[in-house]
Amino acid sequence: MNKDMGLLDLVFVIAKSRKMVILVTMLFAIGAIIYSLVTPEYWKSQAAILPITESGAISSIGKSITDMLGGGILRTQKSEQAIEFITIMQSRQFKEQVIREFNLIDYYQIQDDLPEKTMEMALRQMTGSMVDIVFDHESNLITISIETKDKLLSRNIADYYINALQTYNIQNRMSKGKLNRVFLEKRVHQNRADIDSLGIALRHFQEKHQTIALDQQTQSLISLYSTNVASYFQSQIELELARANYSESSPVLQELKRKNELLANQIKSLERSGSDLLPKYIVQIDKIPGIGLQYAQLMLNLEIKKKVFEFIYPQYELAKLEEMKDMPVFEVVDSPKVAGIRARPKRALTVIVITTAAFILSCLLAVIKERLFVQNREQIQKIFTALRQGNKESQS
Repeated sequence: MNKDMGLLDLVFVIAKSRKMVILVTMLFAIGAIIYSLVTPEYWKSQAAILPITESGAISSIGKSITDMLGGGILRTQKSEQAIEFITIMQSRQFKEQVIREFNLIDYYQIQDDLPEKTMEMALRQMTGSMVDIVFDHESNLITISIETKDKLLSRNIADYYINALQTYNIQNRMSKGKLNRVFLEKRVHQNRADIDSLGIALRHFQEKHQTIALDQQTQSLISLYSTNVASYFQSQIELELARANYSESSPVLQELKRKNELLANQIKSLERSGSDLLPKYIVQIDKIPGIGLQYAQLMLNLEIKKKVFEFIYPQYELAKLEEMKDMPVFEVVDSPKVAGIRARPKRALTVIVITTAAFILSCLLAVIKERLFVQNREQIQKIFTALRQGNKESQS
């Protein structure tokens, strides 16, 4: 036989060792069948959810505070909200609730005198094999898969995940809504008090000085300056609310910081002599003489407070509505169902794979046997003959 084995040579070798090939293949096939029958059956239930970021009247407000934080700075983007949902479901507190709700310590047959140790072991097994959470970055769809030995248990745990997550998020949003409402409420009351005080001060000033009329240039300057300062104060309110709702790395917070810095620079430019933002025909406030300067400053402060109030009061009303809302924060795209087909073991596939692998292995053993013992039979006989002769010579 040639040193290089062709296809016909291979077929000949396998046919020659057919008993061994059949025996090995059959043994592995029977073992695979027994394994697939003895192995416990696992059943999988799945649920799919999609974050909700807009609703009804809130979505029609436009780029207000509630468009950014839960319904202006009050609502997150879908991707951030989805990541937050996953973080909640993967938290230790959430998983411990699931373990206690369904008594998974008994399900895993964990026995130990220390409750902390049993909980830790249950958490490890649950994380490793029972729960799988997948996030699709393109569609923002979150898929929750639960796999257990009981099809009803799988469905119930998946259902519990959805309900517990919904309850947590509604309570959390209502809590945030309350914080935002309290914050804006303080600002509204403070601004209202400032407007009243400035209005009284302005009226007394007019009575004392027999009503001073400002020229057109001064009125234009007050309008321009008050608009920019009011926008800056509005930006600060948005930034403070964002810090209470987002992490420092949030894109929403970073965008508000840039906006705040831009407005601050615009105000500084207005206050500098020769600013590009200030038309040449408008005089600066500090150049207004005497009593006119005092009157202009009062008017300026009053205009700023009024514009800030016009901005925050509608947001305060929306925050009160947001606090009372109990609408769901995500849509259930696919509800968990009782599995009709087991997830594993895949018996047919297991038997086919193991049987095929056993056949290939037995063929390989036949080739090795042919190479080592059949083709080299003469060399092996010479080796054994030489060994026997050596033994005889040593004995004589």
